[in-house]
Amino acid sequence: MSSTIIAIGLVLILSAVHVRIHRHAAWASSSRARFRILLGYTFTAFSAYWITSASLMWEWALAGAWALAAAAALLTGSSTLRRVAADQAAVALAMETIEPATGAVPR
Repeated sequence: MSSTIIAIGLVLILSAVHVRIHRHAAWASSSRARFRILLGYTFTAFSAYWITSASLMWEWALAGAWALAAAAALLTGSSTLRRVAADQAAVALAMETIEPATGAVPR
């Protein structure tokens, strides 16, 4: 029964996180960030499975390793989204500030 509750909770939490992240400005333009975030979801599911079914010490260690990998994937994915959004903003700003006399983009 507890594994069912954990599975339902995990699906609800990951769905809420995905809805929030999916609205990010750089979500459509960064395939690397999307891959890392979706990989983090998968690793979270693996971690939850090993936590609920662990009976030996090495299984608990494996669950912890999956949880650490999930956290790393989600953090690198979200930082990639922020970096891509900042890069897009810099390019947009550069395009808006073209020198009228020379037609050159300032650097």
